Amino acid sequence: MSTDSEKPGHVWWKVLSRLLGIFAILLLAAIGLFLLSRVLGVDEDGVLPISLFVLLGMPYIIGALAAFLIDPNAKRTQEKSYLAVLIFMTSVLVLGGLLFQEGVICLIMAGVIWTPMALLGAMTTKRMQKKHRRLGDVSATFEMGLIATIPAILLVMDTSVPQSITSYTVERSIVLEASADEIWPLLLSLPDIQESEGRFTFAQSIAQIPRPRSAVVAGDGVGSVRHAQWGENITFEEHITDWQENEALSWEFVFPNDSISRYTDQHISPEGRHLRIQEGGYRLEPLPDGRTRLTLYTDYEAQTPMNTYAAIWGEIFLGGIQANILEIIEGRLA
Repeated sequence: MSTDSEKPGHVWWKVLSRLLGIFAILLLAAIGLFLLSRVLGVDEDGVLPISLFVLLGMPYIIGALAAFLIDPNAKRTQEKSYLAVLIFMTSVLVLGGLLFQEGVICLIMAGVIWTPMALLGAMTTKRMQKKHRRLGDVSATFEMGLIATIPAILLVMDTSVPQSITSYTVERSIVLEASADEIWPLLLSLPDIQESEGRFTFAQSIAQIPRPRSAVVAGDGVGSVRHAQWGENITFEEHITDWQENEALSWEFVFPNDSISRYTDQHISPEGRHLRIQEGGYRLEPLPDGRTRLTLYTDYEAQTPMNTYAAIWGEIFLGGIQANILEIIEGRLA
């Protein structure tokens, strides 16, 4: 005669109880570490800091937990479970963006990392569910315990290992059917830019960074100021540091207000913790056939846990903005 412990229902209840206990601990640990990271790293404006824990640890734990909550009995196919986790993670990103007032730019950048990390967490859960079908599987319990250390390790790294500072340059070029002396005046005065001017870019057409409205130099020579405006509300200055007529125009960026972060995304303050936009300029290179190569460049520093990843987005966003401006200049020459 079989005992209760031998009944399938009782066996599954013991398995589920064990998994529920493990994931409850994981959830509490994730919430606690998340709050701790906020206390240790939040800046004076209340902006969620960019950290390894936020980028990697949180989505991993969320994906692992979501996979279990969605399919506690491991009855779904893996494909259906992963699809459900993706939908769950999208909801978390949207709700998190609303809760912490994150902009489209940060949600896009985070989503690209969060999605595979959430799927990795879901894959871990599915693997553990298979192992836990056999009660007393010590290796499975041990592996589940290791998962709980991931956010702790990332938090320790965030608080003990300083983020490195890396310098980058983003530049785009265009060959124009004009001489340098025809192009030069447009580098000094580019007023009344219309929405119809320029080109489609991911930065401005998808991520909704405001398009340039004007860029006009006040003064003459080194020391003059180029006043730039994007959209209706973003303004900043470019203080001229090099003036070589028909050859080169260079400047140092100056941001007298917080309009860029206020009207784009809190995390992309050009003088913030993670990003410092420094210098930029134009170079004109006459070509043998009478045309001119015009290059627009921007120098900046990144200080994040993943500077190479940040630089990829720098190429996408800054590069797109530069390509758009160059096309506007080409259109004005037509």
